[in-house]
Amino acid sequence: MFHRAISRRLVAVGALLVLAAPLHAVQAQTGTITGKVTDAATKLPIADVRVVITGTTFEAQTGRDGEYRLINVRPGPVTVSAFRIGYRLKQDTVRVATGATVTLNLEMTQSVINLSEVVVTGTAGNQERKAQAALVASVTAADVIKDAPVSNIASMLQSRVPGVSLTSQSGTKGTATAIRIRGASSINLSNQPLVFVDGVRLNEAFTGSGQSGQQYDRFNDLNPEEIESIELVKGPAAATLYGADASAGVIQIITKKGRAGSNTFSQNIRLEGGQMDRANGWSPDDNWAVCTAALVASTSTNPLCRGKQVGDLVSDNPLMRVGAFQKGSQRILNWNARGGGSNYGYSLSYGSENSEGILPNNGFNRYNVRTNANYVANSKLNFDVGLGLSQTWAELPTNDNNVYGWLGGGLLGNPTTRNDSPTGQLTPDGWYSNRHYNAINSYKRDMVTKRVVSSITGNYSPVEWFTNRFTVGMDFAADNRREFQPKNDSLWYGGLNDGGNMAQNARNQERYTFDWLGNMKRQWGTDWETNLSFGMQVISSRDQVVAATGIGFVTNDNISINSAATTTGNSTFTEQRQYGYLGQLQIGHMNKRFLQLGVRADRNSSFGSSAPTFILPKVGVSWAIGEEDFFQPLSGLFSTMRLRASYGTTGRSPNPGDAIETLTASAYNITGVTGSGIRLNRPGQPNLKAERGTEFEAGIDAGLFNNRVSTELTYYRKVTKDLIIARPIPPSLGYALNPLANLGSVLNSGLELALNVNALNLQNARWDLRLGANTLHNELTDLGGVPAYAIGGAGRIMEGQQLGVFVTKTVQSIDVANKRVTVADDFVPVGNLLPTMEWNLTNTVTLFKNLRLSAMLDAKRDFMVENNTAFFRETQVPRARNRIDVNALSETEKLRRFGPFFNSKGETVPVNDAKEAYLERGDFVRFRELSATLTLPNSLLKAVGNRVQNASLTFAVQNLKLWTDYTGPDPEVNSQTNAWSRQDFLTLPNPRTAILRLNVSF
Repeated sequence: MFHRAISRRLVAVGALLVLAAPLHAVQAQTGTITGKVTDAATKLPIADVRVVITGTTFEAQTGRDGEYRLINVRPGPVTVSAFRIGYRLKQDTVRVATGATVTLNLEMTQSVINLSEVVVTGTAGNQERKAQAALVASVTAADVIKDAPVSNIASMLQSRVPGVSLTSQSGTKGTATAIRIRGASSINLSNQPLVFVDGVRLNEAFTGSGQSGQQYDRFNDLNPEEIESIELVKGPAAATLYGADASAGVIQIITKKGRAGSNTFSQNIRLEGGQMDRANGWSPDDNWAVCTAALVASTSTNPLCRGKQVGDLVSDNPLMRVGAFQKGSQRILNWNARGGGSNYGYSLSYGSENSEGILPNNGFNRYNVRTNANYVANSKLNFDVGLGLSQTWAELPTNDNNVYGWLGGGLLGNPTTRNDSPTGQLTPDGWYSNRHYNAINSYKRDMVTKRVVSSITGNYSPVEWFTNRFTVGMDFAADNRREFQPKNDSLWYGGLNDGGNMAQNARNQERYTFDWLGNMKRQWGTDWETNLSFGMQVISSRDQVVAATGIGFVTNDNISINSAATTTGNSTFTEQRQYGYLGQLQIGHMNKRFLQLGVRADRNSSFGSSAPTFILPKVGVSWAIGEEDFFQPLSGLFSTMRLRASYGTTGRSPNPGDAIETLTASAYNITGVTGSGIRLNRPGQPNLKAERGTEFEAGIDAGLFNNRVSTELTYYRKVTKDLIIARPIPPSLGYALNPLANLGSVLNSGLELALNVNALNLQNARWDLRLGANTLHNELTDLGGVPAYAIGGAGRIMEGQQLGVFVTKTVQSIDVANKRVTVADDFVPVGNLLPTMEWNLTNTVTLFKNLRLSAMLDAKRDFMVENNTAFFRETQVPRARNRIDVNALSETEKLRRFGPFFNSKGETVPVNDAKEAYLERGDFVRFRELSATLTLPNSLLKAVGNRVQNASLTFAVQNLKLWTDYTGPDPEVNSQTNAWSRQDFLTLPNPRTAILRLNVSF
């Protein structure tokens, strides 16, 4: 029903567009504007400048020669605006005559702040940045890719936007990256931001890999080279356009478009090769053991103890012994073509990435094809059409939070099991259990994803003061995930699994978007302007999974599930529909004082039919105070200044089915005949509502010293209420799960600072600095009467503390003489899960306009990591030297780490409850990136012909150095896919990556 309704709406929209004014008649009544945009200082052409007819949706983009062309322009006086990040807005007015072409050349001045830059998303009405009451951050893809070692969207965003924090699950190629915008607000729902591409919402979920330390990430399907820019919508800015699901923020990706009216064709090729290796000289620790009488005998098969003395210490490192680690590699090819004719433009691209990780069975391949086309029908109507195809293959090794994986098998192995006899391969031989090299390397986990993302956007202006934007699109992703343990006679996996085990999941995710936004603009005299915006958004999502498992194969050459001796299967299906209706009034006075009033009404099928409509108001003000007459005496210091404040409401909808009572199927047999029955699963909650977040934001944007210094300083305070939490009920009621209810609240607040400095600007030398920093105060202010509870590892949900706060029973005293440790009776908060301070600093030096050097440092502070690898190797499966060598630690430290532990009543406390020694500060400073880019001089390019317009060679390194007191290899990983844990357990650290890139434009 829903999809038929959407089809009817699309037909109606199409009919409206077709009935627009006759093309030839309108074109005959219009004119054309052409020109060239150059740098005011160097007189060189500027590429990728957005040249816009002010007050309309019509625009062109300059090519590498700086030229542009605007067609079908209505006759009369026309104001043309030129926008580009890094330059001041340039505006000029020209008179257009019917059937004539007029030339308008523009010169732009470099600036690190631009309040007149247009914000593409997260806004309605006047889209100039200075008119927006809330901050929308922008990242220009080309500016990042030209220097940084970027292969995915996560690395493009890493440490570039204050308030946006990224954490990788591990250094395994192809695993997921968690993204948090201004902390975390939900306990049971996702804290990942929404993701849109050209106005179409994507399937942004993670996909499980079959092991708890790794997930596949939909973000990895996207090719950074297809992207023009990324806008990050934080706080109240998300309220009106994105509504009840935007509490965690929004990432809007704008892909490269063609250049209508340019009559040009240009191409770009990027060739890149890279190598990955273990960073910071990391190697896994040795395993230790004590030789026994049997092992030191001359007949012993243990090469480590044979011939030694009883009690001697020996060590082994299975991973290094067999050379398990390899040099990872990365090969990237990207081709992009852009061009256009008199009234159309197009962009075509192809991209491929083929990578191998530093563990043997870890690989990632991605292939992308995208085409975008734009067509200017007339001065009232234009279209943008986009189609992106991708195929991704990711093979994840058996590792990361897996005792039977590479690091588990290597770091938990026992040196006393080393065996150099002819049958040693049938023994553990120093590995954990029987999982040695061949067993782990033969275990295959991979997933193939085929994906289609399409969009159609129509801009229609029946009259000059009334604009409409219609967007329809789809994201379809088909996954085929496999997990295979081969048939073997070496007892690798145990039990029936040694006969071969194949598990296969087929998953189809569909998401459809329909979005309409209208705007009525009215000028009231010379000083006042109003923009009345209104629209609707409909999003429909489907998720279907079919899974099957086969055990027992005749041969590994035929592993189709129907060839197995035993087969099982299951399936799941969910569907969700979201409707939103919005309105916003924006009032502008003298183009420097702005007021926004907005409201959105949302409905979601997850609430159930009886749930009320979710209302989300927004209000904001923006004041370009630097343009006021009374501010001019300070203009020598402050080139620009803006004050802004906003308040808005967003939310997070419950998952499909959360509001209804659920049952599970269960077989029964009473009379000897098996029948189909049910079990109670979770009680329903028909009054379940969306989590509601209200956020206040205030800030100042300023440019100093002729805009050579710019700063954006923002304070935010967000309170999330109606948290969806499981309320405990008596087990006697028979339900397997507790019911969900709206309980409690969370506070997130902090400061964000973005500072850009043009420290030096000479003819042959330029020095730019970029500093970003943010603080975070995250606190669970109310738990609705539910007692504190564990949520992953040593993390707790505890009122008055940060979400996921680390707790343990802390050491109160150590009695060395009596060998006992007294600890607290109750769990005590000891540290934060989320960093409360993050900063990054980038220095870029350009010499002789051809050589660019760039370096980035970043840091996270005031958070903890649960070093579960050390805990496990010292207390659960003793292999660490700290536990085996009696001289490795002082007696006090031994007791602090290993116990025995007692509370004040003399009762024994398990070591799992007294992990203070293994909850470590994770603070670090990382040398994140270093790059050198040489732009080849024009004289050299002319020697190879006139077709090559630009060529550059880049050498870049990622993860050069890490400074931290954390004793594990990397505090920036998280082996738990659970959002409420930061645990390092048998986790591969982030590798060092070095790349060499050739970029050629012609």
